[in-house]
Amino acid sequence: MRILERVEMPPVEPGPQIVAESPAMRELLQTVARVGPKDVTVLLRGETGTGKELIASLLHAQSARSSSPLVRFNCAAIPDELAEAELFGHTRGAFSGADKTRPGFFSLATGGTIVLDEVGELSPAVQAKLLRVLQEGEIQQVGAGRMERVDVRVIACTNRDLAAEARRARFRMDFFYRLAVVEIVVPALRDHRQDIPALAREFAQRYGQRFGNPDVRLSLALLDALAEEDWPGNVRELENTIARMVVVSGSGEISVDALEGSRLSVAQGAAGAPGSREPLSLRDQLAAYERRIIARAMTAAMGNQSRAARLLGLSRTSLFERLRKYKLATAVAVPDL
Repeated sequence: MRILERVEMPPVEPGPQIVAESPAMRELLQTVARVGPKDVTVLLRGETGTGKELIASLLHAQSARSSSPLVRFNCAAIPDELAEAELFGHTRGAFSGADKTRPGFFSLATGGTIVLDEVGELSPAVQAKLLRVLQEGEIQQVGAGRMERVDVRVIACTNRDLAAEARRARFRMDFFYRLAVVEIVVPALRDHRQDIPALAREFAQRYGQRFGNPDVRLSLALLDALAEEDWPGNVRELENTIARMVVVSGSGEISVDALEGSRLSVAQGAAGAPGSREPLSLRDQLAAYERRIIARAMTAAMGNQSRAARLLGLSRTSLFERLRKYKLATAVAVPDL
């Protein structure tokens, strides 16, 4: 699937999409304001769900390229054998099924910005080809006999420590240095908890309008409880949680019980029937806790098992076995809101 995404220029100051009441987020936006106008390659590093794509959009909006395309390429979504053709384009007849010449993502982003999301997923072979683009400003379409000049700013996003992976020869060191001319770390939500109440209110208002429940509001007790959560899936997990609350709630105030009820619905499947007051054995308590953690990771990863496995530090096979054990394969699926 080929995706060209153009975005409207977001405000330079924090607007409805970016909540920045905490020192950590204000410092981040100050850094973005300094780096955005500089035509340099930027590496955005942070956990899944922290909002790296939004920060990339803001960097583009504050640059001289803001009137040109902002193109996103998900490095993890394209098989390695197709990545080169998608990034650089291909000529007619370059390979089986290439019935016509197609431009690649770099050509589509000419004059603007390309965001390489999950750049740590690229193979060394593709990294080497991208290194040439960063060094020489040239691409070569698959099947073409000549190089083509491109004028594109590159912003890369990753949830990995690429410097550490480069030291262990798991990522090309030369490519890392070309990507990280400026490295910006987007903080995890637990590191700027002061923003959680404002973010929760913003999401409640947004989804209240979307789902025809404009009078919905969050109780103070609920806001306090949200601020105490660790949110391993960060802002994305918080947003999904608020969206689900708004969907199932009526008009008016949502109480803290909505959050607690969500926790119980996750744990009860492994701990016995709802409402059971019999004490649980240690084995049952550990199973219930493990089930809850896996369910939260699956929610944070939007049902993507590979991402959830990385969050949990498990292999995909181990995660799949636990999903079957706790009957979570469909129980924690997040609806497309």
